[in-house]
Amino acid sequence: MTTGDGAVVGTTQIVNNGPRTGRWNVVIMGDGYTSHQLTQYRDDAQRTCEAFFDTVPFDQKASFINVFRVDVRSTDSGADDPAGCGGTGATARTYFDATFCSNNLRRLLVVNQNTALAVADDEVPEWHAVLVLVNSTVYGGSGGAVAVSSLATGAQEIALHELGHTAFGLADEYDHLASCEEEGHDDYTGAEPMEPNVTKASTRATIKWRDQILQSTTVPAMRNPDCSKCDRRPSPVPAGTVSAFEGARYFKCGLFRPEYTCKMLELGRPFCAVCRRRILRTLPTTVPSVRERSAAAAGTAVRNAGLNPRFIGSTGSNAWVFSQSPAAGTVVQAGSTVTMRTRTGPIP
Repeated sequence: MTTGDGAVVGTTQIVNNGPRTGRWNVVIMGDGYTSHQLTQYRDDAQRTCEAFFDTVPFDQKASFINVFRVDVRSTDSGADDPAGCGGTGATARTYFDATFCSNNLRRLLVVNQNTALAVADDEVPEWHAVLVLVNSTVYGGSGGAVAVSSLATGAQEIALHELGHTAFGLADEYDHLASCEEEGHDDYTGAEPMEPNVTKASTRATIKWRDQILQSTTVPAMRNPDCSKCDRRPSPVPAGTVSAFEGARYFKCGLFRPEYTCKMLELGRPFCAVCRRRILRTLPTTVPSVRERSAAAAGTAVRNAGLNPRFIGSTGSNAWVFSQSPAAGTVVQAGSTVTMRTRTGPIP
């Protein structure tokens, strides 16, 4: 129920790819594991870690990622499972107070985020993402400031999906919250969502991922012909096609997702191209070489790496980069600035 129902036992770095300040640091911790179950927890954390690095696009940035395992024991095993939304009625005295049935949805499994973040601050102050594994085989998870996953079948997929929310700001792409029969989720009429993988726009010129849509692709690829029902028709385009598919972020109509399916829609699927790009632009990267490139091309290369270009000098059509800082190949955090000094005229 509280931090009085357990203790932090210790922290182990299970993946070491370099100094914390230059890497993306993931912290895994457990809840609802008794002192006699910590060996099981370590195995669960290891499986989650391996699944993480086996997943595209994390495999492409593996050398930039560190993983830490925080061992936490609880008085009881499991999590609270309130009977009010179909649970068993069980209560468990756990360190992070893991509880199913948040917002009256049994699958919405949450923990005390303030406690989890405080432990992360104490154990790994340089953390970038925190994931809590809850020792229960009931299906559940959540995003937010902390990602949470149970040990249900497909647990590693749950963890990856929830990290999509927590670490990368990705939206759920499914077209309902509780069920397809729920009221109030037929047609979205609100503002443009902030998440990068959903949009209310339906024309090529206004969709936020328009640069990833081929000119030959129809936009939108799918519209829901009946907003009172979830659209379960097969995709009219090949798998991996980026366009706009109606039905996303808990609404059957009015919001669009980039591909027919994605890990943010359906567990066991790859992340879609738009989600992959967001992930890659969030993880650390190497500074591209832009010396002796045109200012325009250099700016594009820097932005494509998830970095911010800063020019000193002209950026006109005949401007080119003669020096850059940091140097090419330097590992930096996403969003870092690359300063480029330019000259004009022929490149010597």
